[in-house]
Amino acid sequence: MDLHPIDLTIIAIYMLATVALGFLMKTRALKRLDSYFLADRSIRWWMLGLSGCSSYIDIGGTMVIIGVMFYVGLKSVWVIHIFWGFFMMAFYMAFQAKYIRRSGVMTLAEWNETRFGKTREAEYVRLATATFLLVLMVFNLMYLAVGTGKFAEEFLPLGRAQSTFIVFAVVGIYVTVGGFFGVILTDMFQTTLIAIGAVILTVMVFQIPEGTAFLALKDPEWSSLTPTWSLWQNFLQQTPESHQHYFWLGPILLAGLTWLVFKLLAGPVVWDFAFFLTTRSPREASLAAGMWTVGHMLRWFIAGSFMFLGIYYLGSTADFDAEKIMPLVVKKLPVGLAGLFMAVLLAALMSTISAMINVTSSVIINDFLKRYFTKNLDERRLVRLGMVASVGAVLLGFSFSFLYSEIVSIWELMIFVVLTMILLPGTMRWHWWRFGSKAFVWSMIGTGCIAVIQKLVFTSWPVPTAVGFTMVASFVLTMIATFLSKPADMETLVQFYSRVRPFGFWKPVRLEAERRGLVPPNDKMPRIDILNALIASLFQLCLGIVPWYMFLRNWSQALLWLGICLTTAVVLYFTWYKNLPSPEET
Repeated sequence: MDLHPIDLTIIAIYMLATVALGFLMKTRALKRLDSYFLADRSIRWWMLGLSGCSSYIDIGGTMVIIGVMFYVGLKSVWVIHIFWGFFMMAFYMAFQAKYIRRSGVMTLAEWNETRFGKTREAEYVRLATATFLLVLMVFNLMYLAVGTGKFAEEFLPLGRAQSTFIVFAVVGIYVTVGGFFGVILTDMFQTTLIAIGAVILTVMVFQIPEGTAFLALKDPEWSSLTPTWSLWQNFLQQTPESHQHYFWLGPILLAGLTWLVFKLLAGPVVWDFAFFLTTRSPREASLAAGMWTVGHMLRWFIAGSFMFLGIYYLGSTADFDAEKIMPLVVKKLPVGLAGLFMAVLLAALMSTISAMINVTSSVIINDFLKRYFTKNLDERRLVRLGMVASVGAVLLGFSFSFLYSEIVSIWELMIFVVLTMILLPGTMRWHWWRFGSKAFVWSMIGTGCIAVIQKLVFTSWPVPTAVGFTMVASFVLTMIATFLSKPADMETLVQFYSRVRPFGFWKPVRLEAERRGLVPPNDKMPRIDILNALIASLFQLCLGIVPWYMFLRNWSQALLWLGICLTTAVVLYFTWYKNLPSPEET
């Protein structure tokens, strides 16, 4: 199906508008590196919160989510939040956003100096982290390119390669020209579009006649939230091979828990880390993360609406690729509305790509070129090099994307192999004083080797076994590396702890910081941070469950979970909002 000229015109106007916003920010972006990569650290919390809402809603990820929702049903809530680690936003809100902002650095790799000091071993950590980030960003761009192509090939008048290239080119232009402030402004514009689309889609779902038995062929367990050890009896017959591993839901969730703990405690390791560095203060970073958590509810309305409309229009059996429900539903929309939703979905995609491109070029410039090769260049010329790096990142991700055809395949490879490399060392650096720079490097290398060997040698292992084995082996290796190496010097640790004030195993360092008067005795904030993480996780889970029950028109359960959601919101007002960092803290 080719789009109508009216729809193509709507899409063209949207793309031109985003490019224009990038050019509007050109003068501001070119001033210096802080301006280009971190928008002078002057982003207001509500702007960053709106930006984050769209940056976490992309075409590829939403298509994967819709596919899992279609096959697994309401129990997909557990898969998404536990097995894929979506509770992370609650942890950003609870404590990680303020921890990151307090560091005052420009990149994740640079942050390691504040934790491990300026030693040769710390330099290896910085280099290893920067290299990891580049690899992860390329995988992210590949995954987004696969999703873009799979979406576009259904109805655009161009093939997968040409359609993906156009989208990447438009994003590349406004990110390259406008820098991070251009990213924020376009993301805010895109969040507005996404919110409008979510409202329209939700209204469309509720226009489906209530007596319509469009879920008649779904097993009753499909509409149940209760986790079970395995899914219903005919699940395997109704599901393609790419999603059959979800049949063993219990083992999947247990293995996911071992991965989830470290994913949450490690904090953000990609573009979202840089987002919190752009705010004016740790307080505003926390507020932005809170708005981000609430705004992410838009994703569940978008995904749920498309999924239920897909079942209504296309049927509830597995005679089509459920990852393609979005484009298949768009085909059913009238002229004009199809173009609007193409713009909405492109907005979701482009906001995610833009953030990744900006961070990738930041790592290339600040952690490689500026540090090792172009030490004497002025900042304006470094910004120009950053523009070149942005273009290179786009081309690299686009080129390698053709190695994959299934979105869920590259998604799970990315999070369970590439991302797993940094989860253990990422967790230990925040929460254990004994963990040193050498242990960080060896933990990363060892975990990477374990994950790769498992993928190459033990190819028949089911996903729960593979994930569980990798995490347990990585934990043992990290413990050994920690006790065979030295921690950072006490002065570095005290400075880090007194500034960030993380929870965890910091007793010797905390006592020294208390002796110097740098932190209050018996500081209550680490314990409050843990409490807020748990409460915020329940709050976030409710935000994902309520739309499901609304679409199922199970109003008693929808009201129950809405009540739990509002109750946790009130509790968070006293435990989280009342304990935010002071406005004077910078």
